[in-house]
Amino acid sequence: MRWVVVGSSGYIGSALCRFLVAAGFSVRSISRQSQGPVGASHVQIKDYTPDTCAALFSAGDRVIFAAGLSSIKECHRHPQRADEVNCQLPIILLQAAENAQAASFLYLSSVKALVPPDGVVAGEFDGRIASDAYGNSKWRAEQKLLGAKGSIRVNVLRPAAVYGGCALVTETAEQGGDNARQKRAHVWRQRFRAWGRLFPWVPATGWRSFVALDDLLTAIHLIVESDCDREIFIAAEPQFYDLGRIATAASGRRIKNSRLAVSILLVPARILSALGVKTGFLDVTRSELYSSARIKNALGWRASRRYGQYLRGFDGDH
Repeated sequence: MRWVVVGSSGYIGSALCRFLVAAGFSVRSISRQSQGPVGASHVQIKDYTPDTCAALFSAGDRVIFAAGLSSIKECHRHPQRADEVNCQLPIILLQAAENAQAASFLYLSSVKALVPPDGVVAGEFDGRIASDAYGNSKWRAEQKLLGAKGSIRVNVLRPAAVYGGCALVTETAEQGGDNARQKRAHVWRQRFRAWGRLFPWVPATGWRSFVALDDLLTAIHLIVESDCDREIFIAAEPQFYDLGRIATAASGRRIKNSRLAVSILLVPARILSALGVKTGFLDVTRSELYSSARIKNALGWRASRRYGQYLRGFDGDH
């Protein structure tokens, strides 16, 4: 059976194509770019419409929707565009896949689709529906896809914050995006090390969940190969990180959290909030924690990597 990756020019989509090609699968890559990952048969689509999508799929295809407007800032600036790309487009593609009698359709959503209770380790159904353009577009897409009638299997995967390169395939020139992320991680490690030599503290922040790209690709593979239908899964590591823990891992020095520092830094944001000006700076003290218990229990998925290892420069360690 063929795998079809929509959004093959993106961070996750391109890595997924390489992962599948390396595993010996037949892969069709779809994006607005003229070329796709090496080893995949590529289709360029500049405008996604019911007509242009009609011939993309074949019977038995395993479709992965890895496209979308992923920048929260861009979604805020262009909410209509966020709705078109994150919500309306996957519905069009699902219908085309259904008409072609594809086997399955997996939508890569985001944990941002729901706002979890602060400090609570949330599952797939915990929290309130996101009101921002990015999270809300993801939520509405999930509901429409899971509620669609048809014979095709439909599932949703919500990754936590994704990091790292794809170590599951042989490195090629196609991995430029992954290498760029690794270079940025190296830069931040150097910055935190320099900070650690000057200050033994950082502003106290909330805790966050992460997931390695390799582990996410494994989760995608498990879901698509399973018999799951109309299911939602979260992919996240069991460990959580705040700025202090991130700085400690990156610098190799013990860095403490300072609540006084964050209180001082948030004064301007609180003033703006009191004046009715929305700002995301106040969210830095809020924790967003997620559990992968559901996918672990259903499919035996386990996160093998840790964000702390990546920050220390040991991304290959397990």
